[in-house]
Amino acid sequence: MQHGWTHVLRLARDPSPVARQEARGRCNGRWTKALPPEGPQKLSKAREAATDTAKVDLADWLSENPNTIEHIQKVGDILVDFVIKELDERFGGSDPQKARKRLNDHLWCDILATLAEALEKFSKVVDQIPASVTTVIMQSREAERRGVLPEALVRVAVQMAWAPIKAMIKTLGVEELQRTCRILAVLICPAPERHKAVRDGALLPLAKEGLLETSKERLKQVFPADWIHRLQEGLGDV
Repeated sequence: MQHGWTHVLRLARDPSPVARQEARGRCNGRWTKALPPEGPQKLSKAREAATDTAKVDLADWLSENPNTIEHIQKVGDILVDFVIKELDERFGGSDPQKARKRLNDHLWCDILATLAEALEKFSKVVDQIPASVTTVIMQSREAERRGVLPEALVRVAVQMAWAPIKAMIKTLGVEELQRTCRILAVLICPAPERHKAVRDGALLPLAKEGLLETSKERLKQVFPADWIHRLQEGLGDV
């Protein structure tokens, strides 16, 4: 479930920029190989390279904002050390490892991206957030034809994640908690380029804060026109 988020945080914590520069160089190489992005395979590779470039941008941004690194680590630890253990007990059965494999089908980034959106919409009615998040996740997973998960499992996962995250609102504030959830959603997602909820609910809002011009141009080249329009609207004068 950790995917690459812990690695990106290590890059961000490194006082030397060398490792981040090397990561950017690898992204640039993969982007060049994928051009022109004609055909499904090349387009998929180009989208992956574009979103990976955005992740390196976020690592650079986080290196200059160490407080947010620690906030992301805290939320990530909630998922790893708290939520997954509860799901193992309730839904793991005789083979928790097999059960966990189903959860890695974008459940964690679904929760994070949707929580960030819900924080914005329901900051004044926080008690409605878990139910709303569960409903949105179930609907979006069905629309995107992702693996079927029992609604009870999703509800428990959301509630277990939400309780400690909700407590962080008092110390972090809504805006910083939104940012934390959005960055971790992008970093924890195994393929943001193929996950609409993460692209729309996390990557797009982060464009104003952490993405360089190169990443923005690459994203505009490889995503559908409706998303490009939203990206351009979201960027404004950035």
